[in-house]
Amino acid sequence: MKIALLAIYLLFSLNSVAERIEINGNAIKQPKIWQEQGVAKGILVDIMNHIGKDMGIQFNHNLFPWKRAYHRSQTGHGGIVGISITEERLKIFDYSEVLYYDEVILVVKKGNEFNFEKFEDLEGKIIGVCRACAYGRDYIEAKQFFTPEEDNNSVQRLKKLKIGRIDAAIINPGEAALIHGIEKDSSLSIGDFSILPKRITSDPNYLAFAKKLKRKGFIEKFNRALKDAHKSGVINDIINRY
Repeated sequence: MKIALLAIYLLFSLNSVAERIEINGNAIKQPKIWQEQGVAKGILVDIMNHIGKDMGIQFNHNLFPWKRAYHRSQTGHGGIVGISITEERLKIFDYSEVLYYDEVILVVKKGNEFNFEKFEDLEGKIIGVCRACAYGRDYIEAKQFFTPEEDNNSVQRLKKLKIGRIDAAIINPGEAALIHGIEKDSSLSIGDFSILPKRITSDPNYLAFAKKLKRKGFIEKFNRALKDAHKSGVINDIINRY
């Protein structure tokens, strides 16, 4: 009798433990995704956790500088969230449906605004961008017209913009990311900058796994849960909280 009860207990315990999946991401992309005192936070984290709860899965979020997060995922050490699509990446990763649209804006120093209606208007400009980041297919088209000046985070970018080392800075996601960047450094102020009316792009962000992990079946299940979350309005509510 005791053996039978122990077997039932062990079976219940095993079934009650959610599957754990390692997910890499960017540690410094407020409010989309970031790490604070060792805790993963942000829009994408909340979306993933909601879907994980629906699927009976626990996502373990491992956040790093983007280049390291990308390398870990590319080599098969977990999935990656917040990734955009490029032709090169499509050869490496299997992608989910869109989780979130990342507004990629162009910020200039106050008083140095210029007309930006088409990518050709960026001709000859030096524009600050994130090192090793991709901002989607529109960005690839735009990049042929300007000289990119790479850095590791938005604070570095905004400081260079303020002293005139660059003509503009690409910031994402949207105005909220600009405000978060400014709040990190007391030498910066919202009054130092202007956002140009036209955005660079609205870049779809995805969950992806290296093809070598053979996660297509999981991604199909994930997409169904993601569709339900979009339909119910949960994802829109999460975005609006930020």
